[in-house]
Amino acid sequence: MTHVVEAAPAEKVERSEPASVPAPGRDRGRAAAPLLTCLLVAALAQLPVLRPGWFYFADDAATQILPMWYHLGNQVRDGVWPPLLDPDLLMGGNLAAETLFGIWSPVNALVWVGVSFSSDVGVAGLVVRTAALALIALGCYLLCRHYGAARWSASALATALPLTGSLLHFDTAKWPAALLAFVWVPFVWLLASRVVRGGTNGFLLFLVGVLAVTAGNPYGLLGVCAVLAAVLVEAALQRKWAQAARLTLVSVAIGAVVPLVYLPLVRTAHMTWRTTSGGVDNTGTLEPHLDDLLNLSMPTYVPDIEGVGVPAVYLCWFVLPLAFWCDWSVLRRRARELAAPALIAAFYLVVALGPAEVWMFRWPLRVVHYGYLALAVLLAVVLTAGLRTDRPRVRAAGTATFLLVSVFFAVDRSPDLVTLKRTVAITVLIGLLIAAGVALHRRRGSRALLAVLQVGTALVFCAQCVWFIGGGPVERSLFPTSPEQMRENYAGRYEGRVLQIGHSSLNEEGAEEAPREVWRDMVIGNSFLLSDVDSVGSYSGIGYMPISDELCMNYHGSTCPEAYDALWRTPRGATVPLADLMLLDTVVVQRASVPQPAVPQGWHLAERNDRVSVLRRDVPASAGTGYLSWASPHLQVRSDTSSGPRAEAVEVHRASGAPGRLVFARSAWPGYTATLNGVRVPAHAGPGGMLEVVLPAGHTGAGRVEITWTPPSLRLGLVSLAGGALLAAGVGLHQVISRRRDTTGAAR
Repeated sequence: MTHVVEAAPAEKVERSEPASVPAPGRDRGRAAAPLLTCLLVAALAQLPVLRPGWFYFADDAATQILPMWYHLGNQVRDGVWPPLLDPDLLMGGNLAAETLFGIWSPVNALVWVGVSFSSDVGVAGLVVRTAALALIALGCYLLCRHYGAARWSASALATALPLTGSLLHFDTAKWPAALLAFVWVPFVWLLASRVVRGGTNGFLLFLVGVLAVTAGNPYGLLGVCAVLAAVLVEAALQRKWAQAARLTLVSVAIGAVVPLVYLPLVRTAHMTWRTTSGGVDNTGTLEPHLDDLLNLSMPTYVPDIEGVGVPAVYLCWFVLPLAFWCDWSVLRRRARELAAPALIAAFYLVVALGPAEVWMFRWPLRVVHYGYLALAVLLAVVLTAGLRTDRPRVRAAGTATFLLVSVFFAVDRSPDLVTLKRTVAITVLIGLLIAAGVALHRRRGSRALLAVLQVGTALVFCAQCVWFIGGGPVERSLFPTSPEQMRENYAGRYEGRVLQIGHSSLNEEGAEEAPREVWRDMVIGNSFLLSDVDSVGSYSGIGYMPISDELCMNYHGSTCPEAYDALWRTPRGATVPLADLMLLDTVVVQRASVPQPAVPQGWHLAERNDRVSVLRRDVPASAGTGYLSWASPHLQVRSDTSSGPRAEAVEVHRASGAPGRLVFARSAWPGYTATLNGVRVPAHAGPGGMLEVVLPAGHTGAGRVEITWTPPSLRLGLVSLAGGALLAAGVGLHQVISRRRDTTGAAR
């Protein structure tokens, strides 16, 4: 029996190949290989744009993330950072509790500013996605190299990882905020392992860990915890106790950032949909099964998951077909060194196959690519050992059998003639590529195999783009992307504070016939943030239940028809309608929802067309800078000034010493405090969920009411962050001093 034996370290594998040995000091491949890999990934990332529709500007990316990035970028340019609260967005204005926008991340802030300068947020989103995917490829490549993989195998897997199904079709296309969180995970893993091996200062790991945690995505945080724990186990297995202790301290320092980012959500959850009451539930939503994951190398396999019509569990075409030709004994020989990737892969396998919801984590399909990152590292190491050439018929039969079984499963999941034709065609292509790769590797070495793998990845991805991108109804919606066009379209039409009454599902038929026309009158989620329209509705992942209950408003701002009548009713504890408490100036009513809305007193019908009726208040209510919407009759309001999104001051004159109340058109999120002439007074949720300040009985005359909002546990979070930074700095300083002592001792 003959086979290619692993050469360690990886550098020896490449130097054994003639005609490519660089001169000393001129190792161009060290930089060229990762650079070319990133460029290839960036180029392939453009292919979905060539299909009909807007793959990178659909679903939550179009209705939530990109418009909010544009809005936040303008706020940062105006000097507001971090943007903790937006009182104009009554549903989704609590940005500190929302977490997913990563308001504490300076890198995210740079992304927002870049998007805000763009004349087309769809194009800006494409640029951000391209850069993120290239960085993921770079992180994967460096991580593979760190564990001893050769350049060619590291490049092949680093090219494949960003194009995996769960990462591409979900985080990249729909949830770019989650994509920005995943970017940091391979780098945290790489630096953590280098800290254990003594090559990196712990403070650098802390800084990158801070960026990962402040990205604001809980799955990114879970990824950081997983890689740090796995590297600690790896260090313990190798009996590197001092290094493990150092990494433990840095991990604690990184963990000290968590309260700043996530405590506002936990402390606010009781007023939102996103409860923290806990629990485990098997809803089946975005929940893959073991047989799905076994088809990770079939490009046409669509898992049997409701709402998923794409190859969501796909990793790479050559992973399993080429497995029959690999020398897997390298994993046994290097078991301790490769403990971290093995543990991470096993952990995410359990998570992916686990319940659909565990506490605040849901939809296991979202974490599949985290496990694929670890699997890519292991496979890159295995490929570095070379392909086995003994018993070629048996190995070829194994590959062929696997491909045939994959064809059966793919067609079984989607039993139609189109799927059969596509699957057979792609299977024949994969079989030919595997045969060519094995033959060329035997004759010309690893670089020839790399060429086959990269070409195959590009061809398969092209086929997937043709077959699975551009056909969905969401991608054909053509959501608005131009802020300039949005401003021009709504200029002079929707003035003051605006609320939409209607449901996005009623636009589906119109969106299919004339998609761009639909958004000239009503938009979804955060799309109004691209214009000058001051809409109180927005896309919110956490929600604000008091307003949601009053207006039956859902996560993307849609309402039921009954919401229109609710606007003109007087909420419990109030003496004026909800529309007055919210300081509304314009109400846009979808005619498919409410065909003939009654016009209340003090309002008039400003516009009516086939889609909407637009009601406008006769006398604007929100002309000032403050948000005060109602005061007790015996309180004379002399001024109302907002000094920022989180502070407001009201000058009042009390005609009598009786108790009084002030209601503000602000969602009463936890964290508000109020004072009367410097003395704290009650502030809580009042009528309709608006902020209410109670002035107790007391003296008459002038008074100054000041309200401020601070995210719950902000001080604790900042102190914890400072403590973590000091701890990490101490670890880093100790490393520097120890290294100097060792160098001095060696010199003596």
